Amino acid sequence: MMGPCSSPTCHPRLVALPLVVGEGADKSAKEHLGLLDSHPALRDLVRASILVGERRWNLRLKNGLEVRLPETGTAAALERLVALDREKNLLARDIVILDLRLPDRITVRLTEAAAAARIEALKDKPKKKANDA
Repeated sequence: MMGPCSSPTCHPRLVALPLVVGEGADKSAKEHLGLLDSHPALRDLVRASILVGERRWNLRLKNGLEVRLPETGTAAALERLVALDREKNLLARDIVILDLRLPDRITVRLTEAAAAARIEALKDKPKKKANDA
């Protein structure tokens, strides 16, 4: 495990180190952190980077959001994430998981409160018939 120490005797310089965890993370952290460094605004939101199955990364943001990155095309996924956040303020929304593993779509899991609100909002909408377009 790499990253800041949680001990009360931890040297203050170590607190600023990125937290990188997961089996094999020590071998691929440099490349991963280099990708994050190319997006400083995003990097500053990251609490931890977690290597999953020694093949892909999840980001745990300071607000609790989990971002699941793909095994390949990570740089493009980060670019897309930064662009979506800039355009739609995505990282501040009421979601708990943002899955970028599929290149043609983004999957989100809403918080329980947001999911309940969405269900209520959909109850009030009239249903469209198959013939209506």
